[in-house]
Order: sequence, then C-alpha cells, then structure tokens
Amino acid sequence: MKQTFTLLLICVAFFSFSCQDEHNINSNKEPQRTTYNIPDASPAIQQILQENRIDGVINHLFSIKILKDYYSQHDYKPAWTNIENIEDALKAFEDLYDDGLNPEDYHLTILRKMNQTFVSEQDIDSLEFAKFDVLLSESYIKAASHLISGKVNPESLEQAWEVEPENYKLVIPNPIKSFETALSDHKTYELIDKLKPTHYMYTGLKKALKEFRSYKEKDDWDSIPDGETIKPGTKSSRVVAVRARLMASQEMEAYIPVNDSVYDSVLSVNIAHFQKKYGIDVDGNVGKQTLYELNIPLDYRIEQIKANLERARWVLYNIEDKFIAVNIAGFELYIIENGKEVLTSRVIVGKEHTKSPIFKAHMQYVVINPTWTVPRSLYPGYINKLKHTPDYFAKKNMEIITKDGQHVDIASTDWSKYNIHNFPYMIRQKSGSNNALGYIKCMFPNKHSVYIHDTPSRSLFNKDTRAFSHGCIRTQKIRDVALWLLELNNDDWSKDRINDIIKQQKTTTINLKEKVPVLILYWTAGIGFHDNFYFKPDIYKRDKVLIDALNTIID
Repeated sequence: MKQTFTLLLICVAFFSFSCQDEHNINSNKEPQRTTYNIPDASPAIQQILQENRIDGVINHLFSIKILKDYYSQHDYKPAWTNIENIEDALKAFEDLYDDGLNPEDYHLTILRKMNQTFVSEQDIDSLEFAKFDVLLSESYIKAASHLISGKVNPESLEQAWEVEPENYKLVIPNPIKSFETALSDHKTYELIDKLKPTHYMYTGLKKALKEFRSYKEKDDWDSIPDGETIKPGTKSSRVVAVRARLMASQEMEAYIPVNDSVYDSVLSVNIAHFQKKYGIDVDGNVGKQTLYELNIPLDYRIEQIKANLERARWVLYNIEDKFIAVNIAGFELYIIENGKEVLTSRVIVGKEHTKSPIFKAHMQYVVINPTWTVPRSLYPGYINKLKHTPDYFAKKNMEIITKDGQHVDIASTDWSKYNIHNFPYMIRQKSGSNNALGYIKCMFPNKHSVYIHDTPSRSLFNKDTRAFSHGCIRTQKIRDVALWLLELNNDDWSKDRINDIIKQQKTTTINLKEKVPVLILYWTAGIGFHDNFYFKPDIYKRDKVLIDALNTIID
C-alpha cells in the first residue's frame, strides 16, 4: 500500500513538471504573425514605379498608371501588409485555373514563395518587400482585367473578331477606390470572384472544363485506327476501340455487348448522339468526320474549352438581357431573353473562302419581300452571263438598273465592251419565290453587308455542316425571328399578317422601335438549349491560334 502511494506521488509530480514545462514552452512561443510592418519600403516602391519594371521579374508593368495613382495617394506605403489579404488574393489567383486561365500569369509561385519567406523572417528586407508589394498589386489588377476583358486581345489574332471586349476601366470606374475597399474590408478574394461572368455559357464551360480535366486524371483516351466506315453489323477490333473511347469520355454508359467486336445498335445510337453533340452529319456510322472528332486528343479538347472560356470573357461581361446571337461554328441562331433561349434556328454561314465575319451590331428594320442587290464582288460571273447567256436574267427575275434606278434593256445593250472595271450599272433581283434572300431579311447595318435572311434553297438546312453562303446568315426560322422582332413594336404583328404581306408580293420595310443587339460569334464549345455541353467543328481553323496565345506566359 505504501509503495503504491509513493508511486502515485511520483506520477503526480512528473505530470506537474511536464505541464509546467509545456506551459513555459507555449509562453515562449512567438504569436502567429498577422501583419507586416515595413516602414522604410516607400522609397523602393517609388523607384520601382519610376522605372516601370521589377528587376528580375517584370520588364514592363501592365497597370502602371493605376499603380502610380494608388501608391502616390498613399505616400508609396505598402498596400499588402495584412497577411489575410495576401493569402486570399493568392487563393483567388490559384482558383483562376478553374476559369481556364494560368495562375502563373499572375506570378502565383513567386508571390507565394516570397510571402512564405517574409512570414518566417524577423527583419524583412524593405527592397524585397517593395518588389513583392508592387508585384502583387500588379497581378491583382491584371487578373481583374483578364476576367472582364479577356487575357488575349482578339484584334491581335487577325481573325476579323470585331466584338470589342468590355473595358475593365469602365466596369470599375474607380479602380483605386475598389482596391482600397477590398483591402480595408478584407475582401481581396471576393472582389476577384465577383468579376467572373455569371452567364450560363460561362459557368457551363467551367463545369465542362472541370469534367474533362477529371477524365485526364483517370486516363487518356486511345485513338481509333483508320479504316473503312463502321456501320451496324461491322465486325472489327476497331469497334472495341470506339466503345472504349465513348466510355472514356462518359458519352456512353457501360454495358455488356453480345460480341464486343460487333458494331451493335446500342453503339450506333450512342454514336448518333455523339455526332449531334459535335455538329457532324447524323447517321450513326463511324465515317471519316466522326472518326476525326473521336480521335481529337483529350488534351486538345481541354484546350478548346479554355479557348471558348476566353471568347466568353470577350463578349459575355455585362451582356444585354435581350439579344440575338449567331454561332458560326455551330450553324445556329439563338434569341436570348433574360438569360434564356426563347428561339433556336439552324443557319447557313459563309464558306471557307467567304467567311462570315465576327462582329456586333443592332437590328434596325425588317424587310418583307426584299429585292436583292448583287454585291459587286460577284459581278464578274454575272457580266459573263450578260455576254453569253442573257436569258438567265429573265429566268432568275433579275434586272440591270442605273445608279439612279432606271431600267436598262438587256437585249439591246452591247455587253461585250464591259468588264468589272468599267461596268457602270447595278444588278438587282426582284422580290419573289426565287429571290436569293427569300421572303424576309432582317437588317442590322454593318460594313460587311451581312444580314440575316431567308433563302429559297431550304433543303440545305437538312445538312449538319452548313457553310454555303457568301457571308450572310441564311436562317431556317426566319419568319419566327421576324415575328419576334416585330412584336417588340407593339403593333399587333402576327404570322398571318406577315404571310398576308408576302402574298401581296409588295416590298415592305418595317422600322424597329427596339434596336436589339446582334452578335455574330464563333464558338467551338458551349452550352446548348437544355444546358447540354457541345463541341462544334472548327470550320475556320481558329482555335489553335487562340490556344497558343492563351498558353503564352505574360510578364
């Protein structure tokens, strides 16, 4: 009993000393740093701004004017003295990866390393902290700009992209005040996050990017060997590869086939879904175009999604609630109201050598039973017909007129002396069923002479690849589009009223009270009517240049 009591006393004494030692250790431990105090960094900050560069890191500051204005108003004192603000800003840069941007464009690794060094140091070098402070401010402003206007200037790509991105200086009219507020309220993460577009196209593309990156984490998909078109009943080892490819991208649910080398109905149906999603003629067979799309590497598909997120940043920031959009690569027109598609129509766009341009304009008027004035670029072919087959013009209901509208008699005129250089007349097709513009055209005046119109060649809408025009947008549901525009006039428009005017064969122009924006765009990946993700063929081969520009690290 006595031995037990003695042992108990020893244990109590041991734990008492242990607790006291631990208390002493904790008492001596430095409290975790929450701020930096760098009183002598101002001269170095001022010097960096005067030189417009950070030695060894940046040769030219992107936002030099804003930086000079901010720091001069604050006596060149460091902006980033609160460690919580720093860590939140760096987390915001890291999360830009989910937006298809590269965090290293904002010097994430360098800034993190410098911050970790400062946290552990008692005496922080003022010059190094000055570099850190200006670099973080520079990166922060650059990230905000890229979310509003895009990283890549579309004009630098020489792809006739004429939709001007939103100017970040207009979105944030007082950037210094916004910057000050984010710092003082400890909202450096929130400010960056709130600048991301919220349009369903953008958020849907972000979701798709995450999904495709998850496929990459599991495994890449293998390419399918070339060969003859695979049709239902085909027996080949290539069939196994097709099935594996669809399952790798989760575009087909796993199932147990009767014979895995036979192209069965289940696989054919899923290939048809794939074809529709990727803008390929739907036949359920694995032909040349389908094989090409199946074999595009996963890495490149990820890059395409990133490229289209950049296109989204070019046009979707503060976009109007009501607009008409045409996706050239998707061969589709959309009418959008309050973030929802209220109408979708197939369209025909420009051929490879007569590409439809990318631009923004505003709808001004609708013409029912339009005439068609032939563009001068097409005159050589028509002048040749005047010389050799003048009867063509009567068959096509076409006429030759002077510039003041006077009729020129085709039969009595000597056309042999005319060519494209001295032809003084205009060529016009009268309204009617065979008019090249069909029965309706919707006009949004622009320098390209491009508009949305009907067509007598309506069978072309049945094709899935529809690049047949000289640049204009031929629209399958043109009467629905016209009615939607005319109803905005509040003048009791209806389909019956439009049809009655068409029957009268009289050219009628209706000016629109509401000038709805029209966006002619180019998207090779996007979100459809029912929130379904899609890829579309890069018909004008524009993705690669944008991808390369996006992947170029900038100072």
